[in-house]
Amino acid sequence: MIQQSSDVLILGSGIVGMASLIAIDKYDIKATLLSEASTLQKKEVDPRFYAITPGVKTWLEKNGVWDFLPKKEVFSVRSIIVHSDKEHSSLKFDDDAVGRNGLAFIVNHDELEKAFIHRVSEINYEEIKTNKVESLSVGAEDIKISYANENIRQFKLVIGADGSNSWLRSQSSINFKNKDFDQTAIVFNIKTSKAHQGCAYQKFMYHGILALLPIYTDEFSIVYSLNNEMLKEYKSLTDTKFIQMLKNEIGEMFGDISLTTKRQYFPLNMKINESLISDRVLLAGDAAHQIHPLAGQGLNLGLRDVIEIDKLLGSNKKYHHDLGLKTFLKKYNRNRKTDILTLSYLTDKLSSLFTSKNHIVDFVINFGLNKIDQNQLIKKILIKKAIH
Repeated sequence: MIQQSSDVLILGSGIVGMASLIAIDKYDIKATLLSEASTLQKKEVDPRFYAITPGVKTWLEKNGVWDFLPKKEVFSVRSIIVHSDKEHSSLKFDDDAVGRNGLAFIVNHDELEKAFIHRVSEINYEEIKTNKVESLSVGAEDIKISYANENIRQFKLVIGADGSNSWLRSQSSINFKNKDFDQTAIVFNIKTSKAHQGCAYQKFMYHGILALLPIYTDEFSIVYSLNNEMLKEYKSLTDTKFIQMLKNEIGEMFGDISLTTKRQYFPLNMKINESLISDRVLLAGDAAHQIHPLAGQGLNLGLRDVIEIDKLLGSNKKYHHDLGLKTFLKKYNRNRKTDILTLSYLTDKLSSLFTSKNHIVDFVINFGLNKIDQNQLIKKILIKKAIH
């Protein structure tokens, strides 16, 4: 038996799923959120931090999410130093160069998730909790979802925000390209004897990429993308030896360092969908794309998917009556492709270039970084592109 349903079903109750709900609610479109019936209790704090761009921050502010973030848990990036082991070249970006008060804003995953939960609690929506979604069938005017105990619901559109192993993507036969970077991200926090003053630091090495995000006055969240051929060796290091190795990589810039959290490990790969849409299906967030974390743009990319949905709904009221219209879906797919493919290509090629052992490549990178560092116009263009 088909039960009465809302206009849109959102699969996935993570940050991108909740952002989609917030965007849709602004237009009085009825939405249903499907989440897991039971979730395991977290044994420890999620170690991930996100570098939210000013453009995404503006959307979060306008839509009432940013207000729920404790000010003491938001950290501003005032400058970024990019360093390469190749000939020891470097490049520095400052927010003063573009008249900004912050190039990015660092927020912990748990704090951002809690802010979204608080914001979503103000919305009137239906929630389905189930651990089993069985099938979907697409008709000319609706899409039907069946789940546990033979429940069937029908909607105009289903938004897939159900992660990198998206069930909706597989059911919709949307193909994707997968690339294993042969790297693992080691995520942890450190405390330093010198204040960072809002400086983020990224170092490219033959064996991996080291990214330091400034959090508290004298602390960093670190993502160390390490080539897997060296992973076993690094895993075997004691905390003392690991910190000594890290200090050798960072140098004396931030003084003495100490480990404040456990090291956690995340295999890295890239997934790029051939399409973000199918009949009455739209994918967003990790369900639509997964890129290398070297630029810290993964979540920003997912939230910009939602911002595009918001823009399209604001541009034409006819979409409010049926979000599953092909014109809506095709515009979304077209408008998001450039941003996604540009970042995917850029992070993939940068990862390959900076870990290459080709001496000609070394020379080109060294020459390029130094030339860019001397050219304020190019630096401004790069910053403005990165902070949207």
